[in-house]
Amino acid sequence: MRVLRWIVAVAAAAAAWISLDLLYEAYGGGPPYYGRTVNMDKWTSPWPMLLATDAAALAIVALLLAARRGHADKNS
Repeated sequence: MRVLRWIVAVAAAAAAWISLDLLYEAYGGGPPYYGRTVNMDKWTSPWPMLLATDAAALAIVALLLAARRGHADKNS
């Protein structure tokens, strides 16, 4: 079951990293200088992609935890 814990931890960390990376890419680290504001008409919100990515990660983690509980119930 240690392997399953590592898989869950890695999946959660990967989802968090992807979310933070998308937010940083969308909003940047500083004020909107000329280069960042030139193509504002082409800018899209990162939230739909973040919600889809995080929902998929949560579903995978939930399935893994449910499988772990099911396996634990069979052993007891």
